[in-house]
Amino acid sequence: MNISTTESPELHDYATLPPWFDEANEIFEYVLAVLQFFGFFINIVHLSILTREELRMNSVYRLMIGICSCDLLSHTLTFIGFSPFWIKEVRKESQKCFLTMSYKDAFLSLYPVVVLDITQRTSSWLALAMALFRTLSVMFPMSVRMQKLSKPKWAVWTILGLLLVNTSWTLVVFGRHTIVERNIDSDCNGNEVHLNPVRYLILVQTNLEHLHSTITYIYGFIKALPSLIDPILTVLLIIELRKAAERSKKCGKPSNSENTTKLILFVTISFFILEVPNGFAHVTAGVFHGVPAILSVSYMVQVFAEILPVFNSSSHFFICYFMSSQYKSTAKEVYGRFWKSKPKVIPVQECPRRGTNDTLGSVVA
Repeated sequence: MNISTTESPELHDYATLPPWFDEANEIFEYVLAVLQFFGFFINIVHLSILTREELRMNSVYRLMIGICSCDLLSHTLTFIGFSPFWIKEVRKESQKCFLTMSYKDAFLSLYPVVVLDITQRTSSWLALAMALFRTLSVMFPMSVRMQKLSKPKWAVWTILGLLLVNTSWTLVVFGRHTIVERNIDSDCNGNEVHLNPVRYLILVQTNLEHLHSTITYIYGFIKALPSLIDPILTVLLIIELRKAAERSKKCGKPSNSENTTKLILFVTISFFILEVPNGFAHVTAGVFHGVPAILSVSYMVQVFAEILPVFNSSSHFFICYFMSSQYKSTAKEVYGRFWKSKPKVIPVQECPRRGTNDTLGSVVA
């Protein structure tokens, strides 16, 4: 870790946030932290179903295991990085407007976010890989290579490969961020305050600002790229599936791929909604580097867009449950005993017989 001397670096005002932002952001962080618990629980249930043998032997569900595992890490890291509860420093009233923070807060604001970026990007690219493999397998059903790509082991190699690539790129992006000491800050009235002991900031070195803005632009494009490719693959997949369905009708064989297609389609849509705002906010920050008004909007979009991964990852359980009969039957096998209804006693009136009284019997349903 690179720690500077206690000489305070000059801070440039690259963006000016509106007065309401701090209060809104504080409320948002509480809401986000609470939602993490629900998202984490849903994904634990989701993962317990996906890892059953009847599902994990399918390449699509094996990629879903990779997505779900990344989502679980994302929930944990988002809580650590943004939680307003017990993890972060409780500031004094005199420190309310400080830009500096404790070393613990600086550490939690940088390194968990680095890993969070890796897991979120990997999830998006795994969804893209899932749509790509499905499209190619339908377009070239007789191809030996595509049959190999459809095997579960290739799903594992895809997960590991994308994880490695995303880790490398994230380290390039965040490698220029350093935690530096600072012995001067400003209070809410703009007065200079000398800090003792020193506090910390996360900064990019001044001589690397232009390079950093260029990398940020490319980074934003890469973040948004899966969302731009996914709809194209989805359209191609729908077209090819219609052709496959027509071929099946001519051969007199029913097509069983419709539910899988719907699953991939809905997962694609969820990731499209997730990545577009954040990705283009980074692109804007890179293109309009030095324009405070645009950078302010870009920063706020990036902050409030952190709620989208929570809804996105939580939706996958419901998408799989309602779109896949195999997933639904597996879920019922795993958790069916928790909602099995007790036998109901239904009264049945017997037909009256000659010479006997009417009787009331019962059967167990």
